[in-house]
Amino acid sequence: MKRYIFFQFIVILCFSLYGQQSQSLKLSEPYLGQVPPGMEPEVFAPGIVNTGLYTRDIAISKDGNEIYFCVADASVTSIFVTKCIDNYWTEPVIAPFSGNGFLDMEPCISSDGNKIFFLSNRPPTGMEPKRGWFYQKIWVTERTETGWTEPWLVEEPVNSNEHEFFPSVTSTNVLYFTRMTKAGKSGIYKSIYVNNSFGEPELLPFDVPDNGILFNAFISPDEDFLITCAQNIDSTNIDQDYYISFRDVAGTWSKLIKLGPEINTPDDNANSAYISPDGKYLFFSSSRKDPKSLQIMSGTSLKEIVNAKSKPGNGSSSIYWVSTKIIEELRPKE
Repeated sequence: MKRYIFFQFIVILCFSLYGQQSQSLKLSEPYLGQVPPGMEPEVFAPGIVNTGLYTRDIAISKDGNEIYFCVADASVTSIFVTKCIDNYWTEPVIAPFSGNGFLDMEPCISSDGNKIFFLSNRPPTGMEPKRGWFYQKIWVTERTETGWTEPWLVEEPVNSNEHEFFPSVTSTNVLYFTRMTKAGKSGIYKSIYVNNSFGEPELLPFDVPDNGILFNAFISPDEDFLITCAQNIDSTNIDQDYYISFRDVAGTWSKLIKLGPEINTPDDNANSAYISPDGKYLFFSSSRKDPKSLQIMSGTSLKEIVNAKSKPGNGSSSIYWVSTKIIEELRPKE
């Protein structure tokens, strides 16, 4: 209990620093007590999830009581978790299946909440560890009565001799993921779970130029739309941007539609998108810089720079959220 009280004090202090009223913070409420956003994206949980460190990738349990996210900054690239216990959210810590000398990102919770798929650089059995992202494979851990199991490598044919990452699972356990060749060409694949194993992956048939890439696609639980990151797929797509495609009842995917300027800002880098379990909010990572952030110039003090770097919106990646009405406005009319 002392830990919860101390964390509540720290959170209130952080919100005070960010110019928000501490009395609006209700840690016992969903989404870390944050005020829900409207049609304009807002930083999610500043001072709690987004701290100025490079932060991306989010996954929320179906009951809303567990939030996983990734911090990939300097010496740490791990999946963190915060839980609502006894009506209070715990301080975010590295998840028990993450860390331990490996680089872990991109958590995805299965529809029943009993498995978490994620990207890791840990070596397959019999292979020597390598520095950096030499290995990019999808791993999975399973929930038990005593906690999460030791992760294991998702079997072939999902993982291959190429790079596989950014898992996303539907309510019927269809797995979507990115496969990138060692030559740098990537696409979005799907694998159907049948008889306790994943089947041969199928490349989604999007029309992409030779120099274009699709990667890191979130699939909706009902498999009726996906949000993907893309680069060089059209004349407007110079940076990494978010696109959406809708799937009709016949299983045909619509042409990729670029999300609006509220999501795709100039000089930004799209990395990961996610829809909350209740379907109300779109979460996405963005490296946009807050126009009100410190302008570093001659005479700027070191203390001012350190303070600016310890807040989201400093040009490093942060997680934003916005109402999913922004998606419905793009859905093709029948």
